[in-house]
Amino acid sequence: MMRALVAGITILVAVSQTAYSQETWAERLGYPAGKRVVILYADTMGASYEFSRPGQELLVKGRLNSVSVMSPCPWFEEFANWSRENPQHDIGVCLTLNSPGQLYRWRPLTGLNSKTSTLVDPKGYMWGTELQLGLMADPEEIRREIEAQIAKVRAAGIQPTHLHPFMGVLFMREDLLKIYLETAEKNWIPAVVLELTPEKIQHFRDGGITLSDEMIETVQKYRLPKLDDAHFVPEADSYEKKRDQFYELVNGLPPGLVQITAGPADKSLALEAIAPHWQQRVWENQLLNDKAVHDFLKKQDVIFTNWREIMARFENAGGQRPGKRGAAKEQEDLGQKRDITDEAVVRIPTFEEPQLSIKFE
Repeated sequence: MMRALVAGITILVAVSQTAYSQETWAERLGYPAGKRVVILYADTMGASYEFSRPGQELLVKGRLNSVSVMSPCPWFEEFANWSRENPQHDIGVCLTLNSPGQLYRWRPLTGLNSKTSTLVDPKGYMWGTELQLGLMADPEEIRREIEAQIAKVRAAGIQPTHLHPFMGVLFMREDLLKIYLETAEKNWIPAVVLELTPEKIQHFRDGGITLSDEMIETVQKYRLPKLDDAHFVPEADSYEKKRDQFYELVNGLPPGLVQITAGPADKSLALEAIAPHWQQRVWENQLLNDKAVHDFLKKQDVIFTNWREIMARFENAGGQRPGKRGAAKEQEDLGQKRDITDEAVVRIPTFEEPQLSIKFE
């Protein structure tokens, strides 16, 4: 799938190796100081079977920690059915407001009238590019649509662990960013967003990217957990180069809570037709199944986690939503169903164990 390149998306996708002069989110959540805490992540579940099947398999194997599903897309029901049968896995909502394909497209859950809705093109499909959506979208229509997508995921029997903005479009405008984070707080579901430290803001400015004061303030006021850094698996012109660049990425990670996003997919004629960068997606599936990568990750001084555990730790540290059942209680119940006897609410299983977060031992 297309990787967003607009400036505002740098709030999510940081490629810097800046030093952290303040306490990281990993430390705030109770992880040891100086540790690298990583979420191995994949989005676009439900976009097609070619994306969903490897995502499911990699979750079961423990090679992915977390995924997100696109509820407006054709293969959502298949993925939702699998999720109901495998509720232990960490699944979020990939908030979908664009349909980037030329021939394979989808429509929103709301605002279907192409004559009145700002969410669709003249044919009634979601806008193809981030720029089109950014220029056209009415903020309240965006709010209704993302609430509808969350509601659909919940109605399908999935308790979402996080929110993720497909193609990063909710970072394009100050009003959309505010809606995104307000929706996260209202539903008590953490949003995938970066902590904007002074060092990171300066790094963006040095790169010619200026974040408005309003955007910075919106992110700083957001109360739920944030990432310290985020990356995509690098693209390359061969599998071997891609694997080597992934090793370099992991080796260079700074301390803190970091999400690394991949787009693993099965090779097929359909994938080649709908995904311009299909070869990268196939290699990312190969990467996550590669024994050499498995062995490499086992040797790293890295803690692997997921969004359910993040919220459980956050609530255990005093971030409980008033009057509501929180992630910590749900995490505890999941543990009890598996006869988890550890004193800690959150168990860190081995690499081969798919439950909750993983640890390479």
